[in-house]
Amino acid sequence: MARPRPKPRAAPMDLAFGVQACAVALREGLARRLLHLEGGGNPRVLALAEEARALGLPVEAVDAARLDELCGGGVHQGVLARLRRLPAVSIPRVAPVPSLALVLDGVTDPQNTGACLRVAVAAGATVVALPPRRGATLTPGAHRASAGLSLVAPVAAPLNLARAVAQLKEAGYWIVTAAPGAGATDATAFDWPDRTALVLGGEERGVSRLLREAGDFRVALPMDARAESLNVAVACGALAYLWRARWPAPPP
Repeated sequence: MARPRPKPRAAPMDLAFGVQACAVALREGLARRLLHLEGGGNPRVLALAEEARALGLPVEAVDAARLDELCGGGVHQGVLARLRRLPAVSIPRVAPVPSLALVLDGVTDPQNTGACLRVAVAAGATVVALPPRRGATLTPGAHRASAGLSLVAPVAAPLNLARAVAQLKEAGYWIVTAAPGAGATDATAFDWPDRTALVLGGEERGVSRLLREAGDFRVALPMDARAESLNVAVACGALAYLWRARWPAPPP
């Protein structure tokens, strides 16, 4: 009897799983191979397999155990894509007007990272600074949580967020830190700059002292005292759309 392969601690970094994430990977030309559940009858998965074949990509039917193994226990919906290297994005030298940048400081939960990246795409952010350390990077879990939009989000991966903030200032952005407490401006009454770099902190520690000190403004969302705080992804969505309400997107 063959010994079962041990389950990995985490999914390989070069994959996306779930129907929507795989659909985005195929549409954007980022997939290099598709694996799907052998004998599965999900019509959306079967359509993805046909799309991948039409694109000339290798398509392989595998058992559920293999999908579970590759996805590290994630909810794969019977399909996963192996990815090409994602395109690199740089912090702009000159910020467009209007322009929103996001800086994610120590956001370690892939679900929150993915949700913030989905907001970035939806709100039309120009760049998202997401460090390769002290935070969840572009993991399969983030791709799943963002419904694949993390694959097209304008992510820059600076080695040092303090330097990234300095570069954003040089490009013309005003640094707006999301941090509650005395001295913070009500975000709903704040006069949002046309070029805003919004700094959001992680789930436990919030924005680091170094980045708080580098900020030009500090804002907080008004809320009932019983709520205490909001999830970083929820706060990201609320704040990004407060900025967008002040600086509407140009008509298509």
